Amino acid sequence: ELKLIKIFQSQIFSKFTEGKTTEECYNCVASIANHWLDVIDTRGEALEEEELVGLLSSSSNMSRNINEYSAKKTLAIGTAKRLAEFLGAEMIKDKGLACQFIVSKKPIGLNVTERAIPIAIFSAELDIKKHYLRKWCKDPTMTDFSFRSILDWDYYRERLSSVIQKIITIPAYLQEIENPVPRVSYPDWLL
Repeated sequence: ELKLIKIFQSQIFSKFTEGKTTEECYNCVASIANHWLDVIDTRGEALEEEELVGLLSSSSNMSRNINEYSAKKTLAIGTAKRLAEFLGAEMIKDKGLACQFIVSKKPIGLNVTERAIPIAIFSAELDIKKHYLRKWCKDPTMTDFSFRSILDWDYYRERLSSVIQKIITIPAYLQEIENPVPRVSYPDWLL
């Protein structure tokens, strides 16, 4: 799970005890949800890049050697293969490889597993970073190689919104409370 979502969840559960009415309680939890939505919607403008990377990157440990996964497609496998491209195949030969990645907005239309970008590339020398980000994003004209410009912000908003729905908006609806986080609409199946 994303660190952002873990922090959001840890902050929100204590807020469920606040307020004198159910509606006041939901307003308290909504303030936390809105804070994290603001982080996403402003593209983390109030945060240093290192902090943002920590909040939005995912990490997965591969329990087996990369070759033992055959044709499976997962975010970790895609990340491991890309790590091998720019760090060398010997870097991923052992089991237990930790893959830290973000999801890129490009190439548009491809599955999430094909848009995983290893975090390590953002620490690479500029020429190496440019080469591989252009290749992986399938955009030879790319000129902005910043972490914020690469991220699929819509993907991260959907991930956070899904958790907000499960913890706040759907339970509020079921308790006949007006949506306390109107920026996150109810799922279609609920209406």
